[in-house]
Amino acid sequence: MIMRRSVLAVPLMAALAVAGCSGDDSDDSGDQATTGGRETVELNVGYIDTSINGVGLISVANDLDLWEKAGIDVNLTPFTNGPTQVEAMAAGSLDVGYMGAGATWMPASGQAVIVAPSEATYGDFLIASPDSGAQRVEDIEGLRVGVPVGGSGEMILSLALDAAGLTEDDIEKVPLDPPAVVSAFVSGQIDVAAIFSPLSDQIMQSVPEAVVIANNKDFPDVTFLGAWVASNEAMEDKQEAVERFLEVYIEANDYRKENPEDTVELAAAESGAPAEQLQGQVDALEWFTSDQLLADNEDGATRERFGALQDLFVELGRMESARPVEEWVNIDLFAQAAENLS
Repeated sequence: MIMRRSVLAVPLMAALAVAGCSGDDSDDSGDQATTGGRETVELNVGYIDTSINGVGLISVANDLDLWEKAGIDVNLTPFTNGPTQVEAMAAGSLDVGYMGAGATWMPASGQAVIVAPSEATYGDFLIASPDSGAQRVEDIEGLRVGVPVGGSGEMILSLALDAAGLTEDDIEKVPLDPPAVVSAFVSGQIDVAAIFSPLSDQIMQSVPEAVVIANNKDFPDVTFLGAWVASNEAMEDKQEAVERFLEVYIEANDYRKENPEDTVELAAAESGAPAEQLQGQVDALEWFTSDQLLADNEDGATRERFGALQDLFVELGRMESARPVEEWVNIDLFAQAAENLS
């Protein structure tokens, strides 16, 4: 089994180039001997190389040789975010990828299919500067709020405003790139940051007197779930390969749940991201055991959580209307993969 991996986090066009020339000059046409006598399948897998939920899972799978165990000839490509992976899927160069909660409106709108929840994150915050005088969400009326548009920062802001009886018309919304939110907050150009970990950590380190006025845990009815998704094309033509990916996912997921420190170490070595940054992400999330994910799939909790996210996307205008969750969250392949491993 040959595992191929590109070396840079890439946008769409570069991803296409990587997928087209993987550097694999060997002949795998005769590579058929795999676990259980299954023939090797090929799969293009993407992940976010600065996310412990992306590179962490991949680095564990690599370290434990899970691709070979599942009979997958995998081509791994790091990305910087979820949306560019969906673009690569639409172009036909990517089969499976990871995205955080902020990008799950894309499968919800029909651009991919969720095949496994990844994590519940509690790393999204509204942070007020000490000079703003804000101590609670109601106090941000009329203040300058920096927020990355289209991500989970915008989601936490929407939930907080709604709970406080405010709307975006009651604040001065300042759209910024994620790193720019940090610099604008530290320099006093904005009063409030709607931001996520690890950038929230950077703010608190730079401005220790800053006040956290809202966090995901304040809104238990909406769980910010990351997810592994498959392209529509892969769900049609490569279901067995996607199912085998889920076998890898189940084993790597349970390992990271039991060994978070080792997962951070492996992820840091794989990506070059600082271990303390990755550990900060771990501290602000919850991984579920694969048995729990299976149970949540079976009792409807998984689809209920993604449905709540979809309602938020509709409210934010990312989607015109809600779609039946069963059309974009597939639980059957996960169940079959779990059965294959039992």
